[in-house]
Amino acid sequence: MNGPDSVIDGAVGSVAGNVIALHRPADEGGAAPRALTPAEATAWTEWLTVNTPSPWRPGEWDAATRLFTGDVDNRSTVAYRCTVAACDRISRTQVLCDLCEKAFAKSKLTVEEFRACFVPDRNRVIDGVAVPCVVTACPRDGALWGLCAAHASLRHKDMLRRRPGADDLAAWVAAATPYEPLPACLIGGCPRDGWPGSGICDLHTRRLKADSLEEVEAAWLDRQAPFLIVNQFSLAPLEPLARSEMLFALATRDARGQRLDPTAVRQSVAVLARHQVASIAGFSLGALPQRATANVDALLRETFRVVGTAFDRFCGVDPASRPTLDLADLGARGKSGKPTARPGDLVISTIRQSWLREILVAWIEESKPKTGEVRRAHKAAQTAARALDARPGGGLDITALGFADMNAVVAGFEHLIKADGHDMGFKHKSNLLSMWFKVLDWGRLTERLDGMPASFARHPSHVIKQPEPNEDEIGKAIPESVIAQLNDHTALLGQGIRHGRLTARQVHAMAVAIYELLRDTGRRPYEIAQLAVDCLEKDGDDWQLRWDNGKGLRNGRRLPITSETVTTVHAWLAVRATIELPSGSEGFLFPPAGEFGQVRHLESEQISPIIRAFADAVPQLLAEEFGPDGRRLPFDRSLIFPYAFRHSYCQRHADAGVSIDVLRELMDHRSANTTASYFTVSLKRKREAIKVVGRHSFDRTGQARPACSGVAYEARSVAVPFGLCTEPSNVRAGGKACVLRFQCAACKFFAPDPSHLPAMEEQIAAMREDRETAIAWEVDEFVIRNFDDNIEAMERIAGIARDKLKELPEDERAELLEATEVLRIVRAKQARTVTELGMPGFPGRRGQESA
Repeated sequence: MNGPDSVIDGAVGSVAGNVIALHRPADEGGAAPRALTPAEATAWTEWLTVNTPSPWRPGEWDAATRLFTGDVDNRSTVAYRCTVAACDRISRTQVLCDLCEKAFAKSKLTVEEFRACFVPDRNRVIDGVAVPCVVTACPRDGALWGLCAAHASLRHKDMLRRRPGADDLAAWVAAATPYEPLPACLIGGCPRDGWPGSGICDLHTRRLKADSLEEVEAAWLDRQAPFLIVNQFSLAPLEPLARSEMLFALATRDARGQRLDPTAVRQSVAVLARHQVASIAGFSLGALPQRATANVDALLRETFRVVGTAFDRFCGVDPASRPTLDLADLGARGKSGKPTARPGDLVISTIRQSWLREILVAWIEESKPKTGEVRRAHKAAQTAARALDARPGGGLDITALGFADMNAVVAGFEHLIKADGHDMGFKHKSNLLSMWFKVLDWGRLTERLDGMPASFARHPSHVIKQPEPNEDEIGKAIPESVIAQLNDHTALLGQGIRHGRLTARQVHAMAVAIYELLRDTGRRPYEIAQLAVDCLEKDGDDWQLRWDNGKGLRNGRRLPITSETVTTVHAWLAVRATIELPSGSEGFLFPPAGEFGQVRHLESEQISPIIRAFADAVPQLLAEEFGPDGRRLPFDRSLIFPYAFRHSYCQRHADAGVSIDVLRELMDHRSANTTASYFTVSLKRKREAIKVVGRHSFDRTGQARPACSGVAYEARSVAVPFGLCTEPSNVRAGGKACVLRFQCAACKFFAPDPSHLPAMEEQIAAMREDRETAIAWEVDEFVIRNFDDNIEAMERIAGIARDKLKELPEDERAELLEATEVLRIVRAKQARTVTELGMPGFPGRRGQESA
């Protein structure tokens, strides 16, 4: 692993004792690949035979006839029974077969009525199934008059000779004698009778004439397929080596859990046969100018990729020497834990260090990580490679690496930026750095990094430094004014979005339900996507939403919701009842985009395009800020994404005065600190509010005492739950040096303002409650007198605050109330971090908290 890079142009493959020099053919778009020699083709065929499961798909695949007949009860095969009661044909979809689909389009019946009462009148030849001769016990295929060819010929002669009873078909059939059965058609898998002489059936006789052949030839017989229906395909039309390659590709896809579509395979075989592809490994995909439908094109691309990768392995080509990583070939797993079917095609040609490429490939092949982990490891390897490129020697020699090189690598992670040029987040950088050390440690444990110095390892100092928070950044909540603008354009929801077999109207109804549930419930996108169809519960006269908190591993949670949200869900359920749901998704509120039941419910990744398309479709969105010309600025639409509605939900309730403890329960957080992080007030907005409120400060006598600046206002903000304390020693001590102990109304250093009016009223109510408790305890009179004096003093201060608020002009009062609301949010968020004055309360009373 310590040697320089080398590109493997050829390798030696040994199969059955033959040593053959092989070279990888060019990929699509490159030079024409070299055709395989007979010896190479033989060795390659043997390798494919050994590495293809046998038997494969027993009961469906017949290796002798090269015919596949899909089982409609096998969920891995795209074949279904027609849902019309009187129809026994096979369909490619889970609804109607093609004949019934055409009849339904002409009818005026509902789907349910059509399925129950329609009786198809089919021509049986369409299914390639010959009806037996109508003569009793005659096993030959029926043709003219329902008679086999021999009986039809005999009756025709009787009619020409005018023999009695010849014109009466029923009488003639009753008197006829059955013939012996004919041998089956020589074409493998064809069940029809072979004609005497040629040995092939009437269908293949017509094909023989179409190919301008006078007699049946062995080569022609070998390449013919029987009459195929929707759940069948045959590999017979392909060249012998191409058959083995196609079968290997199909078996490989099968092992990865991909569904097999016989129609797409049948059409792909036709394309390969038409272009006379002798070997897929020796043929360029770019030489196929027209590949029919998108399904066929996708299947052909994957077939060429699977066969090409297998051919590289057969040749001994190291995956680390290829320019890209094929995640499917390396065995990476998808989100479901099953082998992924997507190649990924992660570029590793930019990683010049051969040891780094090799350890990355080995980690994927042996650990079988999920594709998300692979992508992070790939990003981490690229970052480390770039950092090493700038070091002396470029990190190519594994034995020359040292502590300084590791420092450079960590610095490379610290300065990572996103694709849009912005600095990458701290958490993302840390995750990538951890992944880098994870792969490196795996390489050391598996002894694949022999020769790497111990100094090139992680040190406690190798961490991403967490940046100081920017207090001037606003939260992720979408402003309510913007949400109101979105609400005016809900008719645009779902436009341009395709979702499985749903019509445009059904997609719109689903998009409306998703949007309003995000907006009104504040649940995470994946929690909305996984809602059960019976997620609504009645609690007396109120409604609740039942949902699962997968992040917190708490299922069966309940959330109070409004009647408007319930109406939205019921409207969607009415539309959902008209939809043909994919198998397995019947229990979920929102169906997935797929048709085949691989994913049972909507995925959270499918919600983002719906919200993004909606935000882009709204003609105009205005922000709350104003420009120099006094007009509102356009709102940044990139800030509208599914998760932002969760922040908006929290902010909306916080603005409405919901306490942080109640809000914590609504958000289903374990910690109130987590809840507090969801709603923020920008530093600029906070300063503006302090500036407004500070102008209206007064002392205990009611004399105006405005703060000279916002900084001064904040400097004397100690943890007094109903005003400000400006006594220097108490401020320095964080509120612990007060000798009056909450008797602030008697202190000259007490500086309230109208923004504390709600807190003062709460304090008055609390003191009244404590006074009653003291009376019940029969305490001395001076204690009751002290309560009375404090209540009277605080009522006087609150009265001054009310009077000052009433005296203000309307516009100034509105400005003050808005500033008060801003500061209320700030104080609510700081409630659990401020230092309290420490006044003891009566037993059973909750401790005071800042308003």
